[in-house]
Amino acid sequence: MSNDDLMRQAGAVHCETHSRWECSKKSKRRPGDRCHASAIRGTNACRTHAGVSTAVAKARGEALSAWRAVPGRQDVSPAEAVMAMLQMSWARVHIYAGLLEQQLAEADPTRGTGYGEGLVGHTFSASPSVGVYESGEAVRGLAQLEAAERDRCVRYAKTAHDMGIADREIRLAEAQGALLAGAISRILDGLELSAAQRALVPTIVPGVLLEVAGGAS
Repeated sequence: MSNDDLMRQAGAVHCETHSRWECSKKSKRRPGDRCHASAIRGTNACRTHAGVSTAVAKARGEALSAWRAVPGRQDVSPAEAVMAMLQMSWARVHIYAGLLEQQLAEADPTRGTGYGEGLVGHTFSASPSVGVYESGEAVRGLAQLEAAERDRCVRYAKTAHDMGIADREIRLAEAQGALLAGAISRILDGLELSAAQRALVPTIVPGVLLEVAGGAS
């Protein structure tokens, strides 16, 4: 779903003058006029009119945007969206962490190339006189992905707490995410995937989790 479709479904107003999606609320400084501040993605309100902190508003908008992209689940509430995204994020953290542990276990510092080199890999440059040469090191994609997902999971947990969702429900969503991750991990282990196939897991799993949650009643 395009950004325009997401913002349109959220109820934001597209301003032809400013060429952007704007807040649909009434202006406090100009009675009778609409607020012309930029709307937070996935919502119809700006930072001032969101009614919650900017961090919470952005997280809710992000969660709702993901859910509006799933057919049949566009009527989900902000609380439902945040809790479901927390559950999925928790599952992804466990899956990515397991893949990262496996990658580290298979690391071979003497090999220099190929899958399983661990956390850091080499970067390369080229010049007409030297050819291709090793120019430095960079954190591997899976390590970055796992770290980013951990941060996202913490943010959703904090957002749920700030929205007034009970700690018991938050813990339940995390537990369900862990169970789902465990089931997926056991399936992946049983399939004995090749290195190339395992590398595809981080690109396939998020979409599958979203589809599963989007189709749940």
